[in-house]
Amino acid sequence: MAQLLAREMNVKLAFVPFDHAKMAAQLNTGLFDVIMAGTFITTPRLEEMTFSTPYLETTLCFIVPDHRRSKFATREAIQSIPELKIGIPHASNYFSEKLKGYLPRARIMEVNSVKEFFETNENQLDALLLDAEGGSAWTLMYPKYKVVVPKPDISKVPMAYPVAGRDREFANFLSQWITLKKNSLEFPRLYKHWILGLDAVPRNPRWSVIRNVLNWVK
Repeated sequence: MAQLLAREMNVKLAFVPFDHAKMAAQLNTGLFDVIMAGTFITTPRLEEMTFSTPYLETTLCFIVPDHRRSKFATREAIQSIPELKIGIPHASNYFSEKLKGYLPRARIMEVNSVKEFFETNENQLDALLLDAEGGSAWTLMYPKYKVVVPKPDISKVPMAYPVAGRDREFANFLSQWITLKKNSLEFPRLYKHWILGLDAVPRNPRWSVIRNVLNWVK
């Protein structure tokens, strides 16, 4: 989406790393113009930043080993798991409170990175709390894990683009641009590729004499 925006505004694009725990301060000092990196709208963030209209509404989910997904199908089933340990990404206090309300007896533990959960899971967590869309993208890379949205679901959270300097004019511009993209072919194409993983792996053509023996076509 950032590539599309820069191209259509006829400007150069620069990616600037930021600290999620300090994003409001870094954004409002003008270190960069906009955050386009899966930022949730939360009440505390609304007090500190100005957002575009949401471009996506996501559902909080659990990432679990494939063989355990049935144990996370419902809140009742999850509550029956003894000594339940749930991981949340670092600096996710807002979602920690939602999780406490959903599973009051669970032990909630911060993870330094999502990748750490998939590759080491040093704390032997039963599950990781993420958004379903982002979680789906991770499970494409780690297919032994699955996304589970329990019934009833935990919460739905909108994603939007916060802008520098609380610039309402730029936020309104982005809101209108999001509407344009969502009503065009680009948005569903990007969603299918980057979130659903469709065509993520190029399909190899079937073996044939013309291609593989005679080399008449590539």
